[in-house]
Amino acid sequence: MVIGLLSLWLAACGGGSADTPADSSTTGTTAPVSASTPGASPAPTTTPTPAPTPTPAPSPTPTPTPTPTPTITWLNPASIAWGTALSTAQLNATANVPGTFAYSPAVGTKPEVGTQTLSVTFTPQDTTKYATTTAVRTLTVNKAEPPVRWDLPAAVLQGSALTPAQVSTAPYALYGIGGTVDPASYTTADGAPLSAATTSTAGSVTLQATFVPRDSAHYRTAMVSTTLSIKPAATAAAINFGSAKQTIQGFGGSAAWYYTKMADDRVNALFGTSLTDSLGLSILRLRIAPAEWNTTTQTADTTQWTAELANGAAAQARGALVFASPWTPPASMKIVNTDRTNPLYSGRLDPARYADYAKYLNSYIRYAATRNVNLYAVSLQNEPDWDPATYESCLWSPDEMRAWAAGHGAEAVAGTTAKLMAPESFYFSQATVDTLLGDTNAASNISIIGGHLYGGVPAYLASARKLGKDVWMTEHFLDSVNKADNKTAWQTSIDDAIAIAKEIHDGFTLGQYNAYVYWWLVNSNDAQPTGLIGSDNKPTYFGIGLKHFAYFIRPGYVRYDTTALPQKGVRVSAFGTPAGASVNKAVVVLVNENATDVTLTTSINPAGRTVTSLTPYRTTATATFEQQAPLGVSGNTFTVTLPAKSVTTLVN
Repeated sequence: MVIGLLSLWLAACGGGSADTPADSSTTGTTAPVSASTPGASPAPTTTPTPAPTPTPAPSPTPTPTPTPTPTITWLNPASIAWGTALSTAQLNATANVPGTFAYSPAVGTKPEVGTQTLSVTFTPQDTTKYATTTAVRTLTVNKAEPPVRWDLPAAVLQGSALTPAQVSTAPYALYGIGGTVDPASYTTADGAPLSAATTSTAGSVTLQATFVPRDSAHYRTAMVSTTLSIKPAATAAAINFGSAKQTIQGFGGSAAWYYTKMADDRVNALFGTSLTDSLGLSILRLRIAPAEWNTTTQTADTTQWTAELANGAAAQARGALVFASPWTPPASMKIVNTDRTNPLYSGRLDPARYADYAKYLNSYIRYAATRNVNLYAVSLQNEPDWDPATYESCLWSPDEMRAWAAGHGAEAVAGTTAKLMAPESFYFSQATVDTLLGDTNAASNISIIGGHLYGGVPAYLASARKLGKDVWMTEHFLDSVNKADNKTAWQTSIDDAIAIAKEIHDGFTLGQYNAYVYWWLVNSNDAQPTGLIGSDNKPTYFGIGLKHFAYFIRPGYVRYDTTALPQKGVRVSAFGTPAGASVNKAVVVLVNENATDVTLTTSINPAGRTVTSLTPYRTTATATFEQQAPLGVSGNTFTVTLPAKSVTTLVN
């Protein structure tokens, strides 16, 4: 037992090697161990009752945090004309978080006439934090303004019983836009029907008619005008100093982007009348450089304006009128076109900044005065309907200009003698002028209707004349007839002098302009001339053609009625001091674009002034502003021979 018990103890105590079994080679036999030990029976073990597993309480479901919706800022776009492709001028929404915009209709779409719906879906960059959202705006698409023309008709004899059928030309539209003119719409500028009364006096009369486009769904009707010449029975043409028309403010050109003050000899060549080559200009146009505006101090960075004003002071010292045009407001005032490389290119004035812009223009006028430039006028915007990709610009719809002029135009010139000019459309848009002047408040704040002739021709602006507004042609340049794609250099010629003289004549007799302002004063490249003078200060033929008007027709002169087109290719216009002036100056400009000489006999109604002789200044292919022997005026009649392709100015 002892041995057996000992073995049991050793086994219980873990004796022996874990790797080797216990030693069984000892002498004798090991007694077997009983399977059980006799003794008292143990008490039975009670099986415990398991405790119930508690049911876990459910965790509350958290309330989800709503995803914030980004804020979309997008003004209702200004109205557009049919045919205009959607761009960032209309599709210009912004958001308060980064993301992308998807527009419908998309950029480049040309929407139909009427009220159209525009929508944008904004997808935030972080869609886990912000929700996608959509905004909707409306756009008004107006009918387009058809580009209409009415060529000058042949002269009719004084006293003719005029009917529309006797007018040798009819209105038409360009670019294949078909249409008709109702004969009942033919009237004079004052609304009188055509009749013998229309031709009762020798001279000229403005005719108007309504062009009705065939595609009336997309084009509006348009009033179109022309000048009808009335020949006297006894002579080829008539000049009537008893029939005063508009007052002339002058002739000029632009010094936009001229950062260096012009030398005195150049200023004298442009604005003087004492040098042989002087042009006698009397108007200078400046650019209002986009100067940053401080909204806190309500002041501009005037250093941006200083350079160009030096030329304004020089021209004004020689008696010229000076006006200024902005090509763009400061970038901070604009809804920027993000497709452009520069925020100053394209875009729109932010309506929230309309008041600031008025103060900005007023600040320019006042600063110019400190630089010895008392501005005659300031423009609302240069070419608000043109969207160039490579230089300063800003788009305005007619409705936007109307709203600004009505609400803020007075503030722009308040406390100054400057006049407000608008709209300076690039093609002298009649529809835009009508919109501006159709608003009483806007019309009362606008003194001068300015416009350009790119893609347009001189036309009578009935709404401007009805309200007594001055009309200025404030920019145009002509390409030389000698320009060609296969040339890198050319010179101007007599044909260029005739081209600009015709444009000025038509502008003053039909458009009844008060001023004519060319574009570049000086060639930017003498090899490809478009300016009035070259870098040597000598006039180009463009300058010479303009000189035939500018040199003798001074600010304050009046245009008088003439037989404007007495025969094909011959134009006659007359100017002079107003009635009651201390001196009686008379200036007659004659343009002969024909390839043959023309002899013209002209009668004069002197209306109290004495005209006994007229001295010709003539430009031909071989002579430049060459003074000729005086012509005698006998019985208030004179005869002049106009050489082939020539411009002649007669002065008393």
